[in-house]
Amino acid sequence: MHADTKPGRDEILADLKNFIAGWFREGHDDDLDPDTPLVTSGIVDSAGIFEVVDFIEERFRVGIQDGDINLANCNTLAGLTELVASKL
Repeated sequence: MHADTKPGRDEILADLKNFIAGWFREGHDDDLDPDTPLVTSGIVDSAGIFEVVDFIEERFRVGIQDGDINLANCNTLAGLTELVASKL
């Protein structure tokens, strides 16, 4: 990502998918779709969501507030993608 260019949703989604696959699934991204439940299925536990938030803040240079951390935003790759896009 260039400093003057905002990533598109496809790039955000791909980066999030790669991170979650690498951090929580030993690199396996098969069956990680945009709507795959992450938290409610146990892929990402409640402590793990903070790893995801740290990744988002560092990778996309955005601030995530405590109120942003909820199931609507954090349970799927699609929700996380929309959260990041809304912060850019």
